[in-house]
Amino acid sequence: MEKKQIKLAILSIASLLMISMTVSAILADIELHFPYLEASVIQMVLTLPALLGLIFAFAAGPLSMRISKKSLVIFSLASGLAGGLIALILGPLAIGFLFLSSVLIGVAQGINATMTMALITDYFTGDESGAMMGLQSAFLNGGSMILLFTSGLLAYGKWNHAYLVYLAFIPVLLIVIKNLPHDRPIRPNRQNTPADSGKLNVSVYFIAFFIFLFGSFFFVFQTNIALLIVSKGYGDATLSGMINTAVAAAGMITGLQYGNFKRRLKTMAIPIGIGAVGLGMGVIYIQGSLPSIFVAAILVGFGIGIVMPTGIFLAANAVQKEMQSTAIALVTAAVNLGMFISPLLFNTVAFQTDGENLSIKFILSSICLLLLAVLFVICNQMTLKNFNSK
Repeated sequence: MEKKQIKLAILSIASLLMISMTVSAILADIELHFPYLEASVIQMVLTLPALLGLIFAFAAGPLSMRISKKSLVIFSLASGLAGGLIALILGPLAIGFLFLSSVLIGVAQGINATMTMALITDYFTGDESGAMMGLQSAFLNGGSMILLFTSGLLAYGKWNHAYLVYLAFIPVLLIVIKNLPHDRPIRPNRQNTPADSGKLNVSVYFIAFFIFLFGSFFFVFQTNIALLIVSKGYGDATLSGMINTAVAAAGMITGLQYGNFKRRLKTMAIPIGIGAVGLGMGVIYIQGSLPSIFVAAILVGFGIGIVMPTGIFLAANAVQKEMQSTAIALVTAAVNLGMFISPLLFNTVAFQTDGENLSIKFILSSICLLLLAVLFVICNQMTLKNFNSK
């Protein structure tokens, strides 16, 4: 019964991990509301959570050795709720309120992304741990699917009404308070562990590096899809929300079948996932039609649903138990850093090539992702051969 309660708490937190993506559907509306601001400034409403997520995802690992994970999660959920309410009530008044909202949402995103995985490694082991990571990914994407679809509908009247979905933090907060144990922080036993058990190894840094690049390449979809939809005249925030919902739906189905995918794909799971996202980005550039964008969304959701849990699982199992939270935090921080720099990188490159064509960003992302998949296979054979053979 206790494990079922813990599962309920972990999965309810996971269902809100992608809530910051609801902003992607209303970026074009925010741009119209603040016409004097550049697109890169508007995109910061979406990228600031990634930056704060980076900081707090990394900090959450060491903090969990001093503060109970339950206390950290409660604090993060309260921050996310406050951020959503600020944007809902004050967001239309000034862009600064949206930035403040994004900061608080980023705090929640960073801590919870690390804590959900760390709680899984604390309470579940072996195949059960892998299955829970798949469920975590499924609930992350399932929750995202519902939140994105709902926020798109809410934004039909006024764009700031999309932030009403942040009220979902209230029931999750109550579930965590009731069901998550208030365990003491895990502290390393210096007398009974080897001298190198408190260190991260090359495998963790290798995975974090590739996840960082993956985050910077795939986030092109979230930061540009709403602008692309509007520029092509396909629709508004509601349609953008439906496309993002397709990403989440594909990720949810992938998460539910993650155990099977992981067993079948083995060491090829990450490059195949990266390649799928790269293929999706290429489809947007080559075809550009509305149906092709939905196909791309499915490929993107599948790829993210494979790459992220696999990367975190490998990193967590590459170190001693007392360092697992730190390893997970590093990988989570890496993807958040990639997401933050993504618009800065691709806006600069696209401006140098064809500043008026949003589609150029998608083909650049596609090329980078496909090259990254090939590079991962090569480097994996060279540096992680012994680790992957275990």
